[in-house]
Amino acid sequence: MKRILVLLLCLAIFETANAQTWADTVTIITKLFNRYQPDKAGCQLSISRNGQIVFSKAWGLADLEHNVPYTTETVTEAGSITKQFTAAAILLLEQQGKLSLNDDVRKYIPELPDYGTTIKLSHLLHHTSGLREWSSLEAITGWPRTFKAYNNQDVLATLCRQKRLNNIPGAEYIYSNSNYLLLGLIVERLTGMTLPEFTKENIFKPAGMTHTQWRDNFKKVVPNRGIAYIKKGDRYEINMPNENVYGPGALLTTADDLIRWTNYFLSNKLGNPGLKDKQLALEPIVGGAEPNYAAGLFIGKFRGLDVISHTGQTAGYLGAVETLPALHLTVAWLSNTMEFRDSLFVGIDAIDNLFIKNGGAAPAPKIRSTTLVPVTDAKKYAGWYRSAKTNKGTAIVLQHDTLLIGSTPLIPVGEKDFRYGESNMKFNAAVGFIITTSDKEKTVFTKETKAPISAAYLKSFTGTYYSKETESSFKIIVKDGKLMLDENYLKDVALSPMYKNSFNTSLVLDTELWPVDMNILFELDNKGVVKGCSVSMSNARGMQFVKSI
Repeated sequence: MKRILVLLLCLAIFETANAQTWADTVTIITKLFNRYQPDKAGCQLSISRNGQIVFSKAWGLADLEHNVPYTTETVTEAGSITKQFTAAAILLLEQQGKLSLNDDVRKYIPELPDYGTTIKLSHLLHHTSGLREWSSLEAITGWPRTFKAYNNQDVLATLCRQKRLNNIPGAEYIYSNSNYLLLGLIVERLTGMTLPEFTKENIFKPAGMTHTQWRDNFKKVVPNRGIAYIKKGDRYEINMPNENVYGPGALLTTADDLIRWTNYFLSNKLGNPGLKDKQLALEPIVGGAEPNYAAGLFIGKFRGLDVISHTGQTAGYLGAVETLPALHLTVAWLSNTMEFRDSLFVGIDAIDNLFIKNGGAAPAPKIRSTTLVPVTDAKKYAGWYRSAKTNKGTAIVLQHDTLLIGSTPLIPVGEKDFRYGESNMKFNAAVGFIITTSDKEKTVFTKETKAPISAAYLKSFTGTYYSKETESSFKIIVKDGKLMLDENYLKDVALSPMYKNSFNTSLVLDTELWPVDMNILFELDNKGVVKGCSVSMSNARGMQFVKSI
């Protein structure tokens, strides 16, 4: 989804670099978006150059049942693009002296548990708080988002039941919608206004965002709203966000309004004095990873150019906003379908090449010499390993003298050092390895025992498991020779064996986009009898369940 925005940036740069006419550029864009047919779900696109909207167009239908065309004024849900507005509200309140980003979140939400360490408002803002992702917590109950009409108070109650954090606050970046839900609640508790009321008066009106509001009541009639869809085979199904959770998402807007907002805050007009630098500031991560999340915005690089961006996805809605400040260029794109999520990039390589040629050189790849590792030595690295963060199992196999994780080879660059994709791996054969990503995030993996798969082994894990943290239980059964979850929406979810006592599965938390890995690590008593399990996802780790039957 992100690359489609980059593509549009390429188009605009292509127009400048090659002195082609604006009509030529419009023709290229129109051809690209012809995939959004007049009788199908569609999208809207807006491009700004030097603070002015220079292109604004919509394709397809906003409402398939009533044959309503998508227009540039069709109100569309923006998903997590919303976070920058909740962040802006917090920054305005800090400027007004009503809070400090160094404040403990429990100063404003005292019902949250005391974890023995301070969670600052800045930790919420930058996703380093350690608070578990609320949608993952609800998904394990068997009722994920869109299957139950959650509201902010429901989510707060769930968060208040959590006994532990994902990480020490400030030590690790883990994207969690829980952070921005709490920030929205803080705005409401401090101002006596709802978040929709506060942002309308202090952000939307000043920025000229005349079509923007919030989905704080999913049953509310919203004139000119586009309906969200997901395509199943040759037919569409409605896929709306039927919930009243807002703060981390739920902004209803247009691509043009998102452009107006971006031009407004980048012109340093938000706040007095302007808060642009505050909104774009990064905060160091104690664990040493490189930060890239400011106040509701991702800060990065593309071909050497600074990029400010955020994407969004809720139910069937997709969107993205991206700015290249050096080129005074902003692109906003919103859609009411995920139909093209798997083939967004077909036919754009030539335009990407134009961008590489005219928009800046790609960073030169680092050349590292490789070292041959004798097969006898390589064998000691093969086996199962467990992530210290999520308990997920990773298998390393030796195939034709090459170590592999899945189909990706481990390239030796030293006696105990390997390159895995863009990451580095350093082994201690007896203990495990440490993997360091390109942004310097480190994860420890410990070596584990291979699971002794048998019918008796699988049966030992069957039963019902209950968690006080989620106030829910799930049943585990053996069916068709496989271990399966069997509860509500989680019915017939197969568990794949990893290392000993560990199983993995993939859960759909919202829609069919981006399933989330979930690990179940069973815990045994001193007699070898299963007494419970720890359930972990990347953004909700170590949820404890006790076996009741």
